[in-house]
Amino acid sequence: MSAATTLNEPFNNLEKLPHSPCVTLYHRNGRVGCGTLEREVMTGRLLHWSAVVTNGDGANDSNAQSSMPPYVAVLDEADYTTQTIQMLQTFSSNFVAGDDYGPVADGGGPLRGVLVLSTDPSSIDGVTFPSPEPLTPQGEGTPMENLSVGSSYEWNVNNNGDGLTFTDMAGIPTVYIEDSQTATYLRNVASEQANSISSDPNTAVYPSVLSEFNYYMGPSETAEGTQVTSQQCLEWRDIDGNWSPKCLPLGGNSIWAAAGSPVTLGNDNNENADDDDNSQDRPTIILSASIDSTSMFHELSPGANTAASNILSLLLAAELLGSSVNDKVLDQLYSRIIFAFFQGESYGFIGSRLFVKDVI
Repeated sequence: MSAATTLNEPFNNLEKLPHSPCVTLYHRNGRVGCGTLEREVMTGRLLHWSAVVTNGDGANDSNAQSSMPPYVAVLDEADYTTQTIQMLQTFSSNFVAGDDYGPVADGGGPLRGVLVLSTDPSSIDGVTFPSPEPLTPQGEGTPMENLSVGSSYEWNVNNNGDGLTFTDMAGIPTVYIEDSQTATYLRNVASEQANSISSDPNTAVYPSVLSEFNYYMGPSETAEGTQVTSQQCLEWRDIDGNWSPKCLPLGGNSIWAAAGSPVTLGNDNNENADDDDNSQDRPTIILSASIDSTSMFHELSPGANTAASNILSLLLAAELLGSSVNDKVLDQLYSRIIFAFFQGESYGFIGSRLFVKDVI
């Protein structure tokens, strides 16, 4: 959508609308997140998700091979939950996508994507926004459950965690529309087109406002039929045998430093340390913070405020300690103090696990 385009003008290509995509993440057991089934564009008419589910009440009695015009489910962010996605998947699984808007080569169902619309700030009073994290983040039901201490403890109860971030939605490309004016327009269009189908989803195919998705995030299975994992994705080689990973590793550079003078190693001399006061054999207290967050739409990063406050708090603690106590006093403490900022903590404690592996 160009800068000169207004909502009073027709959209020539919904692909140009400003949006943030839901991406795919590979882990040790498979994948989570969104993406198209194959490299071909997935196209469908905009329909409000509630109309699709309502009209699908008798879908289980239908012939599984029956065709249905492709559609894109439009929903508000408060409705973007695991339950909603499961309802949409269940209905779509009873049909195959028709060729009303062009050939469908992937053989998938009529659900061709999801548009998640930002909620009007003036109407959020009383609206509950469930957390997409599970009740036990990095615990039971996640790829990290065998790595987490107390993995069964449900500490995300107040936010109604439903585990959407760890749902495999391959074949359902999904984007978030943040602009409120655009969201209002799309909400109205989806509702109007949903009302026009009445009790027969096969009616009112034309004219329709459509959405196109071209978000192929990689395969779910290898050529041998095994599930693609993060290890296979990173070890991928091309037909010539050259290393050509299909994805990028999560995390970045974690940072850590010890308070006081540098750690004494071997025969190094340290004028501020008395004998073994600062040797590497001293007990260590680590003050750490996570400097990343997770999100269904990674370009938005709603958890950035949490990461920023973590970083600020730890930096202030280090500044106060360093400006109040000199190195000699710090070296004579029973335990060494280390400040650490870890990347990838939202994805299996990648930063802190690597730190432990490196220093032990």
